[in-house]
Parts: sequence; C-alpha cells; structure tokens
Amino acid sequence: MTIRSTLRRRIAAASATTLLTITGAGLLGIPAAHAAATGYTTASVTVRSGTNTSTTALTTIPAGVAVSVQCQTAGQTINGTYSTHYWGKVTYGGKTGYVSRAYVRIPDATGLKECTTSAPAPDISAARQRVLDRGMNWVNRRIPYSMYNYTAGPDADGYRWRTDCSGMIAMAYNLRDQSYYTGNLTSKFYPIAKSSLQRGDIIGNLGDPASAGAAGHVVIFNGWTDSTKTRFRTIEQTGGIGATQLTRTWGDSFWNKQGYRFRGW
Repeated sequence: MTIRSTLRRRIAAASATTLLTITGAGLLGIPAAHAAATGYTTASVTVRSGTNTSTTALTTIPAGVAVSVQCQTAGQTINGTYSTHYWGKVTYGGKTGYVSRAYVRIPDATGLKECTTSAPAPDISAARQRVLDRGMNWVNRRIPYSMYNYTAGPDADGYRWRTDCSGMIAMAYNLRDQSYYTGNLTSKFYPIAKSSLQRGDIIGNLGDPASAGAAGHVVIFNGWTDSTKTRFRTIEQTGGIGATQLTRTWGDSFWNKQGYRFRGW
C-alpha cells in the first residue's frame, strides 16, 4: 500500500467519525437525547417564565394550536384536561417559556426528555404548595360563590366545604374540625407582618365576630407582582365571580391590610 493510499483511508475514517459526532445517534434511527415532540393545546394556555402559576406570564397560546415541546420538567401540579406536575418548554410568538402539560396533548412523546436546565422551582414548602394546589382545584372547577352551598374539594372521600371565601380557606387547609368564617379563623391562624408574607399564607380581616358575610373577606396569598410589595396575586372565592385568581392592591380595601399564617407551620 502506498503512502498516498494510507492517507486517503485515514482521511475517510476521520470524516466518518466527524459525521457521527455531528449527527449523533440519529444516523442509526435512535432519537436524539432531547428530541422535541409535537403537542396540541386542549385549551387556551399561558406560557410562563417558570413552572408554577405565580411566575411571569409571557404570552398565551390559543386552544387547538400545534406546538413543539422541546423538553419537560417537574413543577406545580395543575388539574386541567389532565392532572400533571409536568411542564413543557415551548417557544410561541417569539417567547420561550413553560406551559403546563395539563393543557397539552402529546400523541407521541417518544424521545421527549427532561430539560437539561430546570425552570425556576417554587420557593415554598410542600405544605404551602398543597394549599395552593387545593385552592386551584376550585378555580379549575369554576366553583360558584355561595354562603349557603357546599361542594367537595380534591379529596377522595368527597368531604364538602361551604363555597364562600372562608370555606375556600378551610378547604385549602383541609380544616374539618368545625365550620369556619372570618370571625373564628384566628383559632387556626396568627397575624404576621406584611414583609413576612409567603405564598400559601392568607390575607383578610379576621377575628371580629361582626365580620361575617359581606363584612369580611379572606384570600390565599399567591405572591407579590413587584418588588415594592404593592400588588399581590390571590386564589379566592369572591361574590359575583366564584373561585378565581385575581391581582389585588395592598391596603385599598377594608379586608386586605393584614396577613396571617397557619399555626401548624
């Protein structure tokens, strides 16, 4: 074999090795490590900066839209078309973020792997996350507001709570020992400073027996919207709307000037 032939064989082998390195196992029909999967939105879904509903909303994808799910990662459990704690990384309208797979149908998820860089995780305890998840159960079910009606929470035994604001708090914290309203919730919650509020705490005018009915209100605190701690997100039952998520302004009403924390934490 001549020196020229030997060089040609070595160059060919090196080229083949380079091609395999560039294309990866795809040459052998094996999915790439982070292959995307096509999904279809089952409802209008918000693209967020992280994997929980308190993170920044980037854009909204309408129902019935095909999206490329780049990878998936664990986050807040959402009860939607499906019940899941997985969120998919997508790009839509020039915005890249995360959507709950509770509203994304993926016919073939073969090759869809965990995201290599995890999205921002909720900075709260599992107990606090359960409170938020239980509150969202009524929001997702669109439970109407009533001071007289009762409905079940997410529990398998079907235990029922009154469907007003304090009934939602009792349901979210799974308080079953008595009927609660804004006047007696202080037996389970103690006042805290505004600066100490964390997601899963509550805000309301509690402790006054005269605060029953329209004279009282209480909500689940779900995070500040800005560094000035002026506006905050809620999960709540409110008259005329029902179970919902709202953004409120601190101190602009008779009920939203004091935070409280569960005595069991």
